[in-house]
Amino acid sequence: MHLYVALWVCGTALALLLGWQQRKCWRLIWQLNGWRGVAQQPILWFLLCINLHPNSILERVTQMRKYFQRPLAILVGTRVLVYIDDPAGMESILNAPECLDKTFMQEGFFAKRGLLHARGQKWKLRRKQLNPAFSHNIVASFFDVFNAVGNQMVEQFATQPHLHGRAVKFTDAEDMLSRAVLEVSCLTVMGTPTNFTQTDDAHIASSYKRLLEISAIRVVKPWLQIDLLHRLLAPELYAEAEKCNQLLVEFVAGIVQSKHRNWQLRAAINEEAGEDSGAWQRRIFIEQIFQLAANGELTLQEIEDEAQSMVLVSFETVSNSIMLALLCLATHKGDCQQRLRAEIASVFPGQGQGQGSSPDATHVGLEQLQQLRYLDAFVSEALRLLATVPMNLRHVSRDFQLPGRDAVVPQNSIIVLDTFNMQRDEAWWGDNAKQFDPQRFLDQDDQAPEGEDISGSSVPKINGQQRRHSYSFLPFSKGLRSCIGRRYGLFIMKVFLVKLIVAFDFSSEFQLEQLQFVENISLKFNNVDDISLAIQPHQQPQDAT
Repeated sequence: MHLYVALWVCGTALALLLGWQQRKCWRLIWQLNGWRGVAQQPILWFLLCINLHPNSILERVTQMRKYFQRPLAILVGTRVLVYIDDPAGMESILNAPECLDKTFMQEGFFAKRGLLHARGQKWKLRRKQLNPAFSHNIVASFFDVFNAVGNQMVEQFATQPHLHGRAVKFTDAEDMLSRAVLEVSCLTVMGTPTNFTQTDDAHIASSYKRLLEISAIRVVKPWLQIDLLHRLLAPELYAEAEKCNQLLVEFVAGIVQSKHRNWQLRAAINEEAGEDSGAWQRRIFIEQIFQLAANGELTLQEIEDEAQSMVLVSFETVSNSIMLALLCLATHKGDCQQRLRAEIASVFPGQGQGQGSSPDATHVGLEQLQQLRYLDAFVSEALRLLATVPMNLRHVSRDFQLPGRDAVVPQNSIIVLDTFNMQRDEAWWGDNAKQFDPQRFLDQDDQAPEGEDISGSSVPKINGQQRRHSYSFLPFSKGLRSCIGRRYGLFIMKVFLVKLIVAFDFSSEFQLEQLQFVENISLKFNNVDDISLAIQPHQQPQDAT
């Protein structure tokens, strides 16, 4: 009898304690969704449990979101998960100091150290230290690298049998682009040639991609972030992750240590010559962090962490964006390809003589890119329709009130920003929101300059009426923690696209409506093996005689 009483007392005490810890969470659920929000919690828990995998979660969110009032709050233990898919909500979160940090769920990311996942004051300090390495002048100085590697990439597409023809596998083209952009990243971020465009015998690029896939699983299943549980519950996945991680750590560490020795030797020579190596000068990323280390602001391990983080984000998202743009180009049945080629021909001098000469895109310069308005619109539309990073997660560091709402988001909440579905929502993009139409970004080019976006295109209007919310298009995020390499990524993307469009014709029988979306940190497709492209050398029309 006494045992039952004791168990009842303990159970009651635990229930009261749990209820007390959840009180702010339930209050937010009520403030956002009222009685409906409280009643639908069991349904939401069930949907979360059966879709906790990257291969299904994005598709299910896309299908189910219309049935729930949003913003949507879901109780998860003693925390609350807040789902936001509207521009006003995005703006409030991305500009809130309380939402600057990434969540504990992203600890599953294998490159979890460095600027990418730094928090609070550490992130602010590191971002300030690294900003000079991505200044306009530094990025503009990389165009020779962009062009050299881009020309090698085009040559590979032209000479490798599996990269041109009527049935090129999407994965083969994706692998080629990944290796080319990784080569650019190593040259520009770490000042080291790697020849990945020609070959990748060590499988560095594929290891990065595989680790991102595993990271996505660990994000949606955070218990796998505990090594012991990961070994017990998914031993094969754990072993694969460890193998890939070790390969990439050794790859980056080898480059960093070699470059650091050379940098120290050069600094010593300069010191003997009476030159001040610490004086301000333009430096690429690796030189910038070496100087920080010389000033006592970074350790060698932190240098390796920053280099690993920067190489990853500078190549994976860019290569994926280029491939998604090519997929949009190949599947589009309109005149997009012809308009792009005509615009490029109007800016670049032709090779040979006569009106039928093809544009010479051997060297694509910054001034020429700035003249390609339709290319800007094409890139923006591809990034809108197929958001490279579908979702963004934020941690709430202290209680704060959502602007314009009588709702207080409690500390330690998890914010999910669904960029993917917002950018495809008819409420913000009109009836043709799920169609590929670059013209939507051209219709407002002559409007007032407000709303100007980093992509080179302003946020367009709906059917020529009121301008869209400036946060309805977030290709590189915005607010307090926007992407440090947004300008760098766009330049690589546009240079590579110009070269590919000049050299090849792209087409496909596949339709964008057939895509099965996967949230693998960056956007992927579950039916990728069904996608094939026709990539044929472009034949310039001959002059009439």
